[in-house]
Amino acid sequence: MNTPVTRTTREMKKHNVVLVVNALKALNSATKADLSAQTGLSVATCGTVLNDLCLTGEALALALDASSGGRPAQRYAYNPDFFSVLSLYVEGNNASARISALITSATGEALEQLDTACQPFVLENFFDAISGIVTRYPNLQAMGIGLPGVIVDGVVASCDISLFAHLPLVQILQEKFGVFVQVGNDMNYTAYGFYRSTCPQETAPVAYLLQPEGECTGCGMVINGRVLQGASHFAGEVSHLPLPQPAEGQLAERLGNIVVTLVAVINPVTVALSGPRLQKQDLADIRRYCQGHIPAQHLPHLIFRPSIEQDYLQGIAELTLESYTFHLTFEL
Repeated sequence: MNTPVTRTTREMKKHNVVLVVNALKALNSATKADLSAQTGLSVATCGTVLNDLCLTGEALALALDASSGGRPAQRYAYNPDFFSVLSLYVEGNNASARISALITSATGEALEQLDTACQPFVLENFFDAISGIVTRYPNLQAMGIGLPGVIVDGVVASCDISLFAHLPLVQILQEKFGVFVQVGNDMNYTAYGFYRSTCPQETAPVAYLLQPEGECTGCGMVINGRVLQGASHFAGEVSHLPLPQPAEGQLAERLGNIVVTLVAVINPVTVALSGPRLQKQDLADIRRYCQGHIPAQHLPHLIFRPSIEQDYLQGIAELTLESYTFHLTFEL
């Protein structure tokens, strides 16, 4: 008698696909035995998954390994051309904005990076930039968009660039371009990119502070490898903290107050700091200020980042690729 396939069995098969795909990407190329050792799955299960991936073009069968006396093993790799990913962010305001974009392969390799200034900024600039990239990369299947604002369920609840405010941006982009879309907060993406590039094995909290021109400090936090978004996606909006306003030019005091607050709430092991007015030597002043409020053994390691750009783009690219891989496996 045939046993009906249960949801548990289907989900297990999908889970196996995720394990094999992630292992293939991590190993660059691998045999069935390599994948079995990496994933804990049997060689036969890895072989079944690989056969399916090769049929769709998601995986490639490479040359046979040199024989060591027995039958030579087939080597496989994830196909970097299976799809491409667009990572794009907009910064500034309605009067003057900048669009920065990175196109990566299915395995995360950078294919092209673009930068466009818009004065004034209109939504057509945004859609035209994406349209041009989609035209040049017909295999583009996923895009991640970063904005300086609060995004809830794909809708821009608020944004420094007010033209985006209240737009159901995920829905608009999916309907316009027919690809997977993820839209997120600038500091969440930046914090995740910093985490992935500097301390990807860290389980303790990591935070990222950006001090732009003006007083609206931004913050992103990663805890146990996951971005902290909060119950209503408002986590990190530290400009709303009821802190005393320091005197003009007292940047160290302002950022020091926020670091002290972060220590008391999430106790981060590392805090990255960036911003156009911030210099590397300012970190010593910030640390001294913090020492007047928090015992030294609780203070995080402070790291200066001269620009958020690469952290930001890496965060968008990695989180979008992760979400799209999950979407491919579990939601199609």
